[in-house]
Amino acid sequence: MRGLPAMTITLLVPLIAVTTFVSTMLGGFVALRATTHVGMIIALGAGVRIGAAFFDLAPESARELGSIDAAMLWAGVGFLAFYILERLTLLHVGHEHGQVLDRHEHVGILGAGGMSVHSLLDGVAIGAAFHAGIEIGIVVALVVVLHDFSDGIGTVSILIANSASRTTALRWLVIDAAAPLIGALATFALVIEGPVLGALLGVFVGFFLYVGGAELLPEAHRKETSGWVMVATVFGALFIYAATRLVQI
Repeated sequence: MRGLPAMTITLLVPLIAVTTFVSTMLGGFVALRATTHVGMIIALGAGVRIGAAFFDLAPESARELGSIDAAMLWAGVGFLAFYILERLTLLHVGHEHGQVLDRHEHVGILGAGGMSVHSLLDGVAIGAAFHAGIEIGIVVALVVVLHDFSDGIGTVSILIANSASRTTALRWLVIDAAAPLIGALATFALVIEGPVLGALLGVFVGFFLYVGGAELLPEAHRKETSGWVMVATVFGALFIYAATRLVQI
């Protein structure tokens, strides 16, 4: 990984992955306590995802590939691939055409499983970002840590909403929290650089945009109707923009 000693990366990536574990668990415990303003937390997560895609991952992908067109092509592939993934895992199987379907525990488990797959890919994104450099690695890690708080809320919420027990919700919360750690550690077995790295970062541009725009924002507006949801979204994106500028100084 460019510009960083191997030992530093060996310690830093697992440490960040452990932080994502803690963040997800905290979000899950917040959901179990049914706190207010959950919509604003989810909107903040959407904003940081969208901001990271536009202000950090996309430019780095274009630099690695040497072409904006190629970067956008891979972003499109990522967006569509994760749309298909969401449909296959039935992440939002509890809603179809605006109508709430019958709620059963297995529906919640399918949803939690989909969240866990996304969290696994978050861990891979952290590892891939550190392959690109310390600055982008820090930004993506910050995005994932902040977002995983809302991931924990989402995992528990979809289970409780579909009549799962608290024990089942806690079990899946731990699985979701551990997934980024597994994904980040898996990147140590890979050599990622050049066009391969650029393509992978482009795919995660699409992933971040899909999760932020197609999953999190609609959920945030369902949970809370105040204008503060929009404020939280914009703040999250601007926060990431500022963070990308700071780490480049």
